[in-house]
Amino acid sequence: MIPKRYLIATLFIAAMLLILAVVKGPSAVRTGGVAPAEATTTLGLDTFEKVAELKVMEGWAPRFQGAMDPDQWEAWPYGGGFETPWEPASAYLGDQGVALNGPKGQSEIAIWRGLEWRRYRFDAPIASARLDPDKGNHLLVTLGLGSGRFRTQLLELPEGRVAWSVESGPWSRFSWDGEAVLTGRRDANGNLLLSSIPMEEEPNEATLAPWNEKGLPPAPKGLATKEEDLWDEGRDLGGSRLMVPWGPKARVWFPRRDRIWISEKDRWSAWKLEDRIWHRTEVGEGLLTALPPVAMARTTQPKTGPGLRYTAPVAGGSWGEAPENQAPWPEFDPAWAWVSLQGGHTAWDLRWGKTMEDLPPERQRAALNRAYRSDWRTASQLRASVRGWLKEGPEVALREIQGAAWIWTGDRVLLVRLPPSERSRWIRKHGKWK
Repeated sequence: MIPKRYLIATLFIAAMLLILAVVKGPSAVRTGGVAPAEATTTLGLDTFEKVAELKVMEGWAPRFQGAMDPDQWEAWPYGGGFETPWEPASAYLGDQGVALNGPKGQSEIAIWRGLEWRRYRFDAPIASARLDPDKGNHLLVTLGLGSGRFRTQLLELPEGRVAWSVESGPWSRFSWDGEAVLTGRRDANGNLLLSSIPMEEEPNEATLAPWNEKGLPPAPKGLATKEEDLWDEGRDLGGSRLMVPWGPKARVWFPRRDRIWISEKDRWSAWKLEDRIWHRTEVGEGLLTALPPVAMARTTQPKTGPGLRYTAPVAGGSWGEAPENQAPWPEFDPAWAWVSLQGGHTAWDLRWGKTMEDLPPERQRAALNRAYRSDWRTASQLRASVRGWLKEGPEVALREIQGAAWIWTGDRVLLVRLPPSERSRWIRKHGKWK
């Protein structure tokens, strides 16, 4: 007869193994298990750890007012994509905070630090807000002051100290390397006046690009190249300024504090900052686009035959020809992030290149929508305004790099932790913007 103590020990070990199997879940075949890969991806996705909860008062919402980037030609999802520096701004700031506009021109940014909400309040609507892409310890905020006036401030976190504050246009963004800020505004003729300001320095005396580089075409007629040529609001902009023609589908890329690329119609130009003055280093014809943060790309169309494609480093340099058998690049969209010249993807699971075949599909957004749909339904029954903001369900903003997500149900905003998965591990490994 088997001693009783052995039976108890055997049952205890079996119970521990069962608990371990339930917690760990089935493993995919490629990792030595027996379950299909789809089962490991979806298991437990409807259960999310709540990190923080912010109650949203009636009349307040995570929405910007009165702003649109100059090259944002189409509507952009409020939740954003990967929250890269080249995307339009989102009110959901990494895994740290959320920007809210309220009634009577009041606004605030709530930052989750030290297990509590720290609130930074303003007496003007927020037009744009961003965390710096390097360390996330600087907050860039553009406020609408009325009568077409805007002011951009750089705040240090968590203290909230204003590092500098300048007159600006209705938008602002960081350079991809997080070392400078770009803002700007349009003149009466539609031309775009850009202004760059270093992160760690007080704005110095303003400068203006002279467009006088030897061997390059002069500035288009009517474009300001001297201070006295600027209109009143243009003179109010500080920093290193650059005025460029601007038309439909024009774009600006700001990869480094000392580099700007401009594409307008079928012409493009590359600019370098030297002694606080912007100078052209190169101009050309054809279609200029970007494969951020990896490279700039251009396509030229000869009189006969297919277009020729080239790539160059974002900091400038020689152009290299792309392989003839390479698939066409997708049309530029700020949703794209490129891992290399051989592969890119978006937060909505669009992919380009064979190197992206190992990236698991994105399923967390739909799972979050399901998990918090009942909360949205309850809020919409209690507040008539919720259906006006959120017509089809809760708003979900994935922040896959940080392994987090924001959910706005209508009466509250929640920060939750995403469950670990093969996709999240892949994203964290390759999601570097600098």
